[in-house]
Amino acid sequence: MIGSLRKKVQKKFKIRGYTLKVEALEEILGFIETLVDPKYGAEEKAEAEDDALELLLDYFQSQSQKLGLKSSILDKEPLQRVISDLLNADAAVPQAEDGAVSALRITDAFVVPKFRYDPIKKQFYQDKGPLPIHGDASAKASLYRDRFLLLFQRVSRDQHFAKSTFDSEISDYGSCEIVPIQSLVGQSGRRWVMGLISQLEDGHFYLEDLTASVEIDFSIAISF
Repeated sequence: MIGSLRKKVQKKFKIRGYTLKVEALEEILGFIETLVDPKYGAEEKAEAEDDALELLLDYFQSQSQKLGLKSSILDKEPLQRVISDLLNADAAVPQAEDGAVSALRITDAFVVPKFRYDPIKKQFYQDKGPLPIHGDASAKASLYRDRFLLLFQRVSRDQHFAKSTFDSEISDYGSCEIVPIQSLVGQSGRRWVMGLISQLEDGHFYLEDLTASVEIDFSIAISF
């Protein structure tokens, strides 16, 4: 089980563009072991390990600029700092007198840091701009754009849609890397895209992302 978890951790970090040194890998395994209840069954344990790993990966990428990383090869020190932050945050969760974790926690929305996703650098960054109560005219469009980018980067990290490498597993359909709709121009064959379905004209539906839109035909669509 430990061997499979090691491979999973290395693969997840490799998808994000990082290579782990041995001591860094051991630090991550220790963090996952801390968060996983030993009483869990095999299925619950695997799910808890995945959740802990995703939590660490997301927070690590959000802190990558603050950590001042100079290489994609990670050693123990930056991971120790990130793991320490996560464990301290977990320890700060209020508990009831009987030791049980409180089910209710009130947090000021203007204190919670706001993160955005940079599709160029492929990482999260903290938005330190003002947080007004009332949004401006572009706030609604920004909301949907940010939501799309968050979904896109999460889907792109999945092993089935991540950019293929020499030692990665290829699906029955070949490489399933998601490409922008704009890149379909002049191309033939099978391509994988992600977008929102919109009705830009009466009776005509389009699939669009942040680069372009393409008309789609629902006449032969199959529902699942």
